Amino acid sequence: MQQFNFRVVKADDADADVPMDVAGRIMIDVQRLLTDTGELMVRRELRTQNALPDGLEQRFTLSASGSGPNVGAGGREDGTLLEDALKVMCAELDRANLSTTVPEETSNHIEAMGRKRIAADVLALADDLDGYVMTYGTEGAMRRFRMNSRESLEKEAATDISALPSAVIGVILRDPVRKHRWVISNGRDTVPVTFAPGVPVNDIVSYSQSGIVIATGRIVVDENNVLQEVRDVNECYIFPLVKFRRMITPERDLVLLNPVVCCPGYDGAKNVWTLKQEDLGIDIAKPSWDDAVAAFHEYFMFLWETYAESGDEFEGEEAEVSAFLKSLAFP
Repeated sequence: MQQFNFRVVKADDADADVPMDVAGRIMIDVQRLLTDTGELMVRRELRTQNALPDGLEQRFTLSASGSGPNVGAGGREDGTLLEDALKVMCAELDRANLSTTVPEETSNHIEAMGRKRIAADVLALADDLDGYVMTYGTEGAMRRFRMNSRESLEKEAATDISALPSAVIGVILRDPVRKHRWVISNGRDTVPVTFAPGVPVNDIVSYSQSGIVIATGRIVVDENNVLQEVRDVNECYIFPLVKFRRMITPERDLVLLNPVVCCPGYDGAKNVWTLKQEDLGIDIAKPSWDDAVAAFHEYFMFLWETYAESGDEFEGEEAEVSAFLKSLAFP
């Protein structure tokens, strides 16, 4: 893993000591930015709809050294998730250094909320650096943080997410309490969903019979960015397959050469969400979409460690599983 550094000095005296409270605030700012950057990466990769699965946030923990946050443990064998998150975080700081910034378009509510939080994190870091200078990056490629795009980032941090067209994963159901209302559920959140004028009732009924769908509309969240409602839905797309290009658990991650493809499903009778991968014999059933995704990744990693990394010789179906697993990863 590359060594990433975040160094802080006084703007008018680079050799002066940095007060502990200043270094502490800046470290917290950097840690928050890294965590939010890493969370957005993982949620986009896993297509999870709520907070990170338990234990994953610790994968983005920095250690302190010298005059500021400093991270980079050589020889780590738990994957590249932290290093990749650090690269993306440095790219966010680079973005703030630009003289002008055009906010990136958002494609779903995960992206929209993530961009909003990251912009707020960068602004908080810039404010706490008043009178100080921070350099960041890898050895030999350090650069100075400059807040040249404040106006653009302030606009991004103040974005009204509910005004953006967005998308959520879930199943369309009739509201059990209000007869003529529909809801969308991912197993953890069940919120009202209203359809745009002109969407035929027959189409809405067909969406409720299609299993898992991606609903596109306007996302309403509360002050904590928790989903409250989906409005003006104009289309629901069937979600027959999901591809994972990186397997992620709280303990490690694995980037794949070829994505693992599985079939998502929803069993209304049992109220469970399923993920199946026939080549590996994986058949997950959990009470929510996020739980099913987390369990799928855990089970895949168990199979990987058992049949691809162990070095053991296998026969029959076990040999087929081993060969299939190895075909997914980089040699």
